[in-house]
Amino acid sequence: MDKSSALEYINQMFPTEASLSGVEPLMQKIQSEIRRVDAAILAAVRQQSNSGTKAKEDLAAATRAVQELMHKIHEIKTKAEQSETMVQEICRDIKKLDFAKKHITTTITALHRLTMLVSAVDQLQVMASKRQYKEAAAQLEVT
Repeated sequence: MDKSSALEYINQMFPTEASLSGVEPLMQKIQSEIRRVDAAILAAVRQQSNSGTKAKEDLAAATRAVQELMHKIHEIKTKAEQSETMVQEICRDIKKLDFAKKHITTTITALHRLTMLVSAVDQLQVMASKRQYKEAAAQLEVT
């Protein structure tokens, strides 16, 4: 309020000298109101202070959680890299085994054909010794 408004308010409250006897109860009422407002302000300040402390604690907890999450992500990434290395080694070993299988299969096929050739040569020798030239010619064509 400006000065003239405050003066008008006081003049309205106490228009005569006789009404000044009500000043004391009004002062008590105003002081009571001041104490109530002071208590409300103090409570608000305390609550704000507690809220600030709580916010700091929450921020610290969130920071710790983020750091823990980053650590776990790093661990997972490390394990994934190790797994990838292991899979590459296994694939390399599988390729070696696949080549070995291919070579063994080729060798077995060659040995089987060699066995058949040796058997056919033996039969040709038997046929030649018995002078079975017609059968030997057919066997020679197969061989």
